[in-house]
Order: sequence, then C-alpha cells, then structure tokens
Amino acid sequence: MKDAIKRRFGMKIGAFCAMTLMITGCTGQDPVDSLHHSLEKAAESEKPFQEEQKTLEDLEAKENQLYGDVMKLNMDDYKNIVALSNEALENVNKREEHLKIENDSMKKSESEFEEAKTSAEHIKDENIKEKADAAASHMEKRYTSYGSMYEEYKKALQFNKKLYNQLKDKDLTRDDLERQIDKVNASYEKVLKYSGEFNEQTEKYNKARNDLYDAAGYHVKKS
Repeated sequence: MKDAIKRRFGMKIGAFCAMTLMITGCTGQDPVDSLHHSLEKAAESEKPFQEEQKTLEDLEAKENQLYGDVMKLNMDDYKNIVALSNEALENVNKREEHLKIENDSMKKSESEFEEAKTSAEHIKDENIKEKADAAASHMEKRYTSYGSMYEEYKKALQFNKKLYNQLKDKDLTRDDLERQIDKVNASYEKVLKYSGEFNEQTEKYNKARNDLYDAAGYHVKKS
C-alpha cells in the first residue's frame, strides 16, 4: 500500500468571468443566458470540493507515513504498533469527514447543473444547442466518475479501518494481513482509475464549455 492511496484530482472546472453580461437570475431570461448562469453556479458550488483536495492529500500522505512506520515494527514493539494503528484510525475518520464535505459540494454542483440542462433544452440556435449538449455530456460523465470514485474511496477507508484494527490483534497471521493489504490496494487502484476518468472528463468539459461560450458570443477571461 503505497502511492495508490492518492486520488490525484489534477483537473478542475475553469472559473470564468463574463464580460458582456451581468447575470442576476434565471427567471425570464433567454435560455442561453440561463444556461450560462447555471453553469457558473455549478462551478461556484465546487469551491468546497477544491478546498478539500489539499486537506485530503495531506491526510493521505500522513496515512502513508503511519502505515510505513507500523509495518517496520514487530510484536516486540506491540505498544507502538497499537499507538500508530490508533493514530491511523483517527486519520481514516478525518478523511471520512472531509470526503463527505467534498461529496456534498459535488452534489450541490450537480443540482445546479440540472438547471443548466433544462435551459439547454430550450435553446433554438442549433449550433449553440449542439455545443451545450456536448458540454452537458462531458459534465454528466464527470459526475458519474466522481460518484464511482466516492463510493470506492469510502470502501477503501473501511478496508483501511479493518487493516489497522487487525494490526492490533496479537494473533494476526501473515496470510490474513496480506489478504487485507491486497484488498486495500485493489480498492485504491479503482479509486485511481475513477479519478483519472474524472480528470479526463473535466478537461473535455472545460474545452466544450469554452466552445459553447464562444459560439454564444460571451467574451470571457479566466478569473
């Protein structure tokens, strides 16, 4: 169990400032304006998600260190094994808390995005609608990838808990330990797979959204 613990979310939704319009709400607006408003609200809703990345990364690095330290010990150092395992269990609990904050942020973003999809359905310009549909497709795949990552990461944390509780068992056999480590590693490999898909869809969404904004006549700059 080594670097597989990292999720490696390298991509995020680009934040943009519209230079042509000040959008204050959706009611009564042109569907393109409403779409733009909802997309930006979806991006804004992901700020907590972005903020949690560094915290989770630090906790993951700490867990790797604790795991390495405890695996260097033998039963002659039983008290230290217990102390390090308990510290690692506290780490897992903290990651669960921050993962929930992250997931809540993504759920809010997804809810905002549903409004964007509704607006896109009413766009009459075929070129703009085509680009809106393309952006929506990548965003939906992005949410799906995140959802899969989230569920697998939760599962991995449960495997972690069992591992550290097992390490405190003086009767633990090497075979049982290796089987649990294999479960942890396999789960984190899936996490990496889903986070890679998430990054890929985020990159594609950002490009599709830029194309959409260009087609709709929004002059944008990165904030």
